[in-house]
Order: sequence, then structure tokens, then C-alpha cells
Amino acid sequence: MPESEDNLIYAAGGEIDAGEFSLVITSDDLDPAEVTGLLGIQPTDSHRRGDLNQAGRPFNFGRWRFATPRLDFRQDDSWCQKNFDTFVRSLPDSPDAWSRIARDYDAQVFIHVWMKTWNREFDLSAFAVGELARRHLSLHIDTYYSDDDD
Repeated sequence: MPESEDNLIYAAGGEIDAGEFSLVITSDDLDPAEVTGLLGIQPTDSHRRGDLNQAGRPFNFGRWRFATPRLDFRQDDSWCQKNFDTFVRSLPDSPDAWSRIARDYDAQVFIHVWMKTWNREFDLSAFAVGELARRHLSLHIDTYYSDDDD
């Protein structure tokens, strides 16, 4: 006989469990070497329009991406907000480079977060919001549910 709902325990709320942050810059005519030169950091991956993907098909646009690995926020004092602030601090502080990127490319920051139960949350600091705006970067947040420990 199934348990009654009175005996079920629901775990909800709390901090996001894991996340990944990335800066993604795209354009039809993107030159990855030019973006690398402007920012002075090496991309995690990049390609030009027309380069072949792993399936042997050409990419429809150029992309330059700088990303963190997937971070576990359940350990120590490793909160999403703290790690995102660290990611933002790792981005170059060059107003001229960011103005040129904003003029010539589409650029945004992605936050991908994973949660093991519903109603997880995280905050963005005023510092991070201000720094993204100063760099002309929009923000995309993507959430995933994951019930495994991988």
C-alpha cells in the first residue's frame, strides 16, 4: 500500500547545487584571434563561421567562449554568488576592448545552474551586476534539474 502524503518529506529551498559560468561572444565574421587579442585571455573554445564541428558540419557563425568548469556549490563556502563574483573579476577590465566588442559582436554571460530539488536560489551581487553592465554584457540564466551526483 502506498504511503500517504502525510508521511512524505519534501526537501526544498536553499542554495543552487552546481553551476557553470561563461562569456560567449558571437558574430558571423568573428575572428577568434582578434577577440583573444582584445581581451588578453585564451578562450576555452572558439571557432570561425564555416569551421567544421565534430559531426563534420560547418558552424553557422563564429564563437569565442571563456568558461569555468561545472562548479559544486555544496562544498565548503562555495556559494554561487561568491563564485560568480570571482568569474566576473577574472574578466579583463579594459573599457576600450569592451566597447569594441559591444560594437562588433554579440556578447553575453551565461549562468547555467543545476538543482537537485525545487525552489533553489542564488543572488547576484550589486558588484557583478554593475560590472556586467559596465562591460555591455547581457546575462542569460539557464536552470536544470539533476537528481544524480554526477
